[in-house]
Amino acid sequence: MNNFSISSLKGLPVVMTSMSRWDGDFSSASWSLAKTFSREQVVLYVDYPFTILDFFRERKKKAVKIRQSALLRGKNCLKPLPEYSPYLFALTPPLMLPINWLPKGLIYDFLAGWNDRRLAKSIQKGLKILNSEEFLFFNSFNPLYLSKLPVNFKPRAVVYQSRDNIRALEPYLRKHGAENEIQAIQVADISLATSRQLQKDLQRLSNKQVAYFPNAADFNLFKSAYNSELPKPADLKNIPSPIIGYTGNICHRLNYDLIAEICVANPDISLVMVGPRNHQGSTNIDLDKIPNLYFTGPKKIEQLPGYLAHFDALILPFLCNEVTKSIYPLKINEYLASGKPTVATPFSEDIQSFFPLIRLENDPTAFALAVKQEIAGDNPEKAEKRYAEASKNTWEGRVSQFWDLLNQTFSL
Repeated sequence: MNNFSISSLKGLPVVMTSMSRWDGDFSSASWSLAKTFSREQVVLYVDYPFTILDFFRERKKKAVKIRQSALLRGKNCLKPLPEYSPYLFALTPPLMLPINWLPKGLIYDFLAGWNDRRLAKSIQKGLKILNSEEFLFFNSFNPLYLSKLPVNFKPRAVVYQSRDNIRALEPYLRKHGAENEIQAIQVADISLATSRQLQKDLQRLSNKQVAYFPNAADFNLFKSAYNSELPKPADLKNIPSPIIGYTGNICHRLNYDLIAEICVANPDISLVMVGPRNHQGSTNIDLDKIPNLYFTGPKKIEQLPGYLAHFDALILPFLCNEVTKSIYPLKINEYLASGKPTVATPFSEDIQSFFPLIRLENDPTAFALAVKQEIAGDNPEKAEKRYAEASKNTWEGRVSQFWDLLNQTFSL
């Protein structure tokens, strides 16, 4: 383990990898952390790499077109993001080989090593443009790349953060990701987990200490939904009130039977879902035929407070299963910062810790009734308690906690 002071690390660039891109369809914990770190030091946020196959499938999409010179020729790979911070930069790596389909073995290991060296070289190129050689490497849940570091890629400290139970996710990710994640923890100087269940599982599997490092919220952004008069978004203006809201990815984590029951049991209430629709294959329900269910499509995180401000209640209708029991949802503190009543399923130890500030129901009929009851029983005192709880769970607080954890690690 390296021997140095934490104060020296705070002066180094943070290189952050994840499975998200800075301009993706929905907010992510890694992007929020990157923005917060960049208030005090340089952050190089590495886009989740496109493979050659991704490029040909998605070449007509805007996200690919604006990155084309970086993907194909390694040009204009570093993008300053002054709208967020003068110290924040996004790095677009060159195209990678699509190898996840390969079985475990020598061929996969060889090509994974090639991809890792290519990615590491791209990062070093970005650091050179920034006149930096030394750096802190923060892998925020991307076990498919750089779980084993190339010999010439030598950060001053290595951090691995797990944010989901990859062993219960779709086969594509867990095929190599589950084993790679344990390898990443073995390589790291410090490992973090965003939920209590994840912390327990990873400590057991890796036989290494893993710190609890829960998600938070951009409180300064989301508090505007509580204490400011925000204009109603245009796509809400023709939707009848009262309105229940959900923000986030509309995906395999959601209980669609429960969502349908909420709408059927409360025909006088509108349910609005804000986020990208990735529910295909996760339900047989034709969601578009439910008359009081509305979809806005994905929104930037900066737009979300405007939606929360005009919702009467908020929901977290997750399934209770192996995937969700390891989740500390990013949106819970965003919801609470708005002061609005929230109803969730009791899917994880972490979400249960917010009771009684939020209502917990698993049965679809009880959940649908709870939504109506929470709207009817809301008052300013309850709203203030929710807001106060969110104020304790900020990204600024998490970054401070991170440095404390790192200090404890290197003081041992």
